[in-house]
Amino acid sequence: MESEKKHLLIGGIGAIVVLLLSIGALWLLARPADLVIGSKNFTESRVLAEIMAQAAERRTGLRVERRELGSTGLCWDALGKDAIHAYPEYTGTLLTDILKQPSVSDPLAALELVRTGLADHPDLLLGKPFGLNDTYVLAMRGDEAKRLGVTRITDLAQHPDLVAGFTSEFNQRPDGWPGLSKHYALKLDRPPVDLSPGHMYQAVRDGQVAVISAFSTDARLRQFSLVALVDDRRFFPAYEALPVMRRDCAERHPAVSLAWAELAGQIDDATMTDLNQRVDLGGEAIVRVAASFLDRIKPGVARPAP
Repeated sequence: MESEKKHLLIGGIGAIVVLLLSIGALWLLARPADLVIGSKNFTESRVLAEIMAQAAERRTGLRVERRELGSTGLCWDALGKDAIHAYPEYTGTLLTDILKQPSVSDPLAALELVRTGLADHPDLLLGKPFGLNDTYVLAMRGDEAKRLGVTRITDLAQHPDLVAGFTSEFNQRPDGWPGLSKHYALKLDRPPVDLSPGHMYQAVRDGQVAVISAFSTDARLRQFSLVALVDDRRFFPAYEALPVMRRDCAERHPAVSLAWAELAGQIDDATMTDLNQRVDLGGEAIVRVAASFLDRIKPGVARPAP
């Protein structure tokens, strides 16, 4: 009888412990995140947001939630409404889409203009640039460019017979072909062909067109053995990536800002292209790519941002 009572007592204590552990686990799952980081719906933004999230977790131990929101407008609106606390953005986008100012090609000038413009948003803080400048480029097949001696956009003036193929957006944007051709006084024998982004790379690979538009950190430049022509007259706007954060969150968790400051200058164009390539072409999970990047940089040592 005494033995049965002991077993019942032990069993009851065990059930209570299990119940308490279950309640604790449910509380942890339901507990709101300490830090919510947003991203846009393309690989580079997702990778940068994941790097920001893991850097904050490693430095602080905070509970961090990731939210993929989509467009610039959705991210900016969510940040202003405190639905997210931070997300990675680009100086060119902040300058033109958010602040509605003309684009600027010089990275330092663009960054300064953005910092000045955001003075009207005292609830927000701008972090230091990660190091990459994901701007437009004109690209050619490496062998073709070498054969023709084309290394700069200026050199295209000597080859008006080359066929260009651009996206319809690049063909229409003022910071695309209309502005570029005027800035460089370029005249081609035939207007650039409208191509979808996917077909554009295949078309230049197959020799259907000689010049295409691209982004400087696009992994397909490597995949298709393309070279980016030097923007020697500095037409294309600066699009340096950097974190944008709510001031109240930075004040609440100052170690997060320190964690992101340590990323300044660590992710140059080549590094970002590597990370994009591993995801888009290698099929690696973004979480793994971000973790391996953070593993190989030296924490606590921030390089000066350009």
